This record gives sequence, C-alpha cells and structure tokens, in this order.
Amino acid sequence: MARYKHSEAGSGQGLFLTVNLKEQLLPGTFEYMLNDLIGKRIDISMFDRNYKNDQTGAKAIPPRVLIKLIIYGYLKGVKSSRGLDELSRNNITAKALAEDMEPHWTTIADFISSNGEHFKEIFVKVLAYCAELGLIGGQEFAIDGLRLPSNASLELTGRAEELEKKLKVYRRMAEKHVAKHRRQDEQGKADKETERHYQERQKKLNRQIEKISDFLESMEKKEGKRGQEKRSNVTDNESALIYSSKEYIQGYIGLAVSDKKEQIIISAQAVGDAYEGPHFPQMLDSTLANLKEAGVKKKKKTKMIMLADKNYFSEENLKAGKERGVEAVIADLEYKKRLETNENRKYEADDFKYNKKGDYYKCPNGKKLTYKKINTVSGHKGRVYKASVKDCRACPLGSKCLKSKREPNKLINGRGLFISERNGSGNLIRLLRKKLNTQKYQDLYAYRIQIIEPVFSNIACCKRLDRFSLRGREKVNGQWQLYCMVHNLGKCLKGYNLRNGYA
Repeated sequence: MARYKHSEAGSGQGLFLTVNLKEQLLPGTFEYMLNDLIGKRIDISMFDRNYKNDQTGAKAIPPRVLIKLIIYGYLKGVKSSRGLDELSRNNITAKALAEDMEPHWTTIADFISSNGEHFKEIFVKVLAYCAELGLIGGQEFAIDGLRLPSNASLELTGRAEELEKKLKVYRRMAEKHVAKHRRQDEQGKADKETERHYQERQKKLNRQIEKISDFLESMEKKEGKRGQEKRSNVTDNESALIYSSKEYIQGYIGLAVSDKKEQIIISAQAVGDAYEGPHFPQMLDSTLANLKEAGVKKKKKTKMIMLADKNYFSEENLKAGKERGVEAVIADLEYKKRLETNENRKYEADDFKYNKKGDYYKCPNGKKLTYKKINTVSGHKGRVYKASVKDCRACPLGSKCLKSKREPNKLINGRGLFISERNGSGNLIRLLRKKLNTQKYQDLYAYRIQIIEPVFSNIACCKRLDRFSLRGREKVNGQWQLYCMVHNLGKCLKGYNLRNGYA
C-alpha cells in the first residue's frame, strides 16, 4: 500500500507566516486605490477636530484606518460594526487597509454614528476627484429615491391615540402573564425553565410598556400637509412609514442625484418622509453647491436638465427649477397613458381648446363646454366647465372622452373639465405637458432610468444595502453618504489606473 506525507492542514491546523501587509494591496485593485487616496490625495483632516488627546489620554486609532476599513467593508457588503470588526481580524486585505490595527466594533459604531457632517465633507472631496478624472458631464442629471427600512420597529408606529391603545394591550398582556405564572406556581407546575421563560417574557413586556409610556409623555404630534396628524414611531421618531414596492416599511428614503456621463452621484441625502417630492428644491440646491465646490464649471449656452419621475411632479418643483436656471423634466401622472396609441389614449385638458372671449372650451368634436362654477378639488381651487348631455350622447368620440361606462343614450351628465388655478393656461405644468408630447422631450426623459437606476442597483444589490442599521436622520444620512461615496470611488478605479499606468 502506498504511503503519503501527512498534513495537518485538512484538520484546520493554522500556520505561522511572515506577511508583508503592503504587498497584499496589488496595483490596479480597488483597495490599492483606496489606500492611496484616503488621507493622501483626499484630505480627511476635518476628522482631527474630534480628538483632544494631544496632551493626555490614550492614543486613538487614526480616522484614515477607520474610513478605509468601513469603505472596504461596505464594498464587500459588510455593513454592521461587528462584521467590520471581524473583517479587520480575519481578512488579510482588510487587515492591510487597517494597517494591522484591529478597531473594536464599538469604536467603529461610534465613528459611523457621530461623523455625519464630516462624511458630507469627504463626499464632496471624492466628488472633486471624480471631476478631476473627467467623470462628470455637469449637464443632464436624474433624481430618485431608494426606500429602505431602518433600525426602527414597524409595530411601534402610530398616532397618539393608536399608541395609547397599544400601551393598554401591552399592559393587559403583562397582567395576564403574571396571573398565569401565579396559577402555575400555586399548582406546583413552575420549574426552573418555566421561571426563566417567565422572567424573560415579563422583562420584555415591561421594557415595551416603559418605552411607549416615556415616548407618549414627551411626544410632539407631527402635522401632515392637510393638518391631520402623521404617524410617529417610538424607536426612531425621525423615520417615516413608507410604502415600498408591495409593503409598508418604517425607515428612510435615500435620495440621490446622478450625472448622465458616468452615473456619478452628485448629491445624496436620506430623508425621513413618506414622499420625496417636497425635497426636490433642497436637492437642487445641494447639487448646484456640490458641483461648484467640486470645481465643475457650467458650460456656456447650455441649460442644466434634471429628470424626475411622477413622484416629483408639482408646480412648486417646476418653479424651483426655473428659479435656479435648471430645466426640470418631470413626468406627470398621465404621461405613460399619453404614450399609448391614439386608439387607446383618452382625451385630457390639453385636447380642449379655450376661447378666452366667450370663456368656454371646445372639445375635439367641436362642441362647447360652458363655464358652470368655481370648485375646490384636493385643496386646489379651479373653474368647472361642462358639455351638454345631448352633445355627449350623440358624440362619436365618447369612448375616448367619457369615463362613464354607461351606454351613450343613458348618460346623465355631459363631459366635465376642471381647470385648476395652478394648472391654467401658461402655467409651468401645462407647458411641461406640451413639451412631453413632443418626441424630443420623450427621448430626453427616456434617459432617466439609464442615469439613476444603475446607481440604486449597485448600492442595493452589489453592495447589499437592504436596510439602514442606525437610528436618527443625521446618523442614517451619514451612512447613506458613505454608501454613495463607495459607489463614486468604484467609478474612479478605471480613471485612476489609466492615470497611474496600472491599466
């Protein structure tokens, strides 16, 4: 029988090796670029303001080590502080980036949660490096939001009245639990395992009761757009109840503005709101400020264009774009329907011609819609015009005009037209709708998905950001800025390698 050499490797025997950590970072790789940029070409001296141990106190782990470790971990889909701690101990590349330091997970967690403002600064510095490599076009952009749950309990969400009911439910549960344990004790059925389970369960119930009670005592009711009370959250009151895909989540919307040329994220912000539309002006300001700070010059005789979906469609957002010299191209609620064939498309307000002298509208069939009254719909005042029932009953275009499913000869009312004050002739909404009916603007808007969706696919799928691990808008915003920074640095790799001869 043949004899073979014995090895302990198969049984998990470790090896003592001499390792040169610098040699683990190979030119041409992301980690090599990261090690070269952070703290050398990209200034991170703003983090030094956090430390006051120049005379007394223990030596601190350098911010460059923590930033490199966090960015590399996020790149690999590791977002928890404990996971980053483990990465610095067991992954040789992470160990090289961390310069053989092994920061404790509490140090990493504290660094991420307490440096939101500094992450904004370093985000812009990375943006400036992207501009230096020629990755930013600076002309066409797209904005959208990624809806993600956060470290907040969906169960503990509600208005004041709803939270009061939940508190009563928890108190009843606690009382029943105590009564049940007493019965078991009297009957001699309580053993060590039953006692342990009782203590754990009661402790959990008491903690929930205390948490809700404390929150209700200091709770300030949130007011919605129309004066109604918005839902609050006990665990993170800066988060929001958001509808995402097919379910409701308690979390934040990660907003991003992406440049057309290389999908570089120009502006990023996490908001605790159910709707991203009202944040459009703020994101415009941030985009313009970041471009200026990054040294991206506006091209002469060209207008910046911002593409957005129907969630941002409003007269206010169109005005915000106009005031800032940005052409906002935003799809309205009926945009997709208007792209259908003429046979399927229903008539809308722009298909009716207004006669200013007679104050009436003419329908596509040439019949009059006369002024009836002023009405208010969804909080917006406007003028109501109506066609006669007789004209609508005999109209050959009824199937494309009337919403009623009745037979034409059984119609009770003629076609109505509501012209809102904010949607009247000459308003920005109507002007944009006319533009979107042209092939030029339809082709322009078609680029929106190509500009912004790959960004979210990269962050959510490739970087595996499926939820925010922090609480509080400022902390979550810092984490979102970090992930957007990782995306931008990934886009820099090709240009960095070409510039340094590693390609």
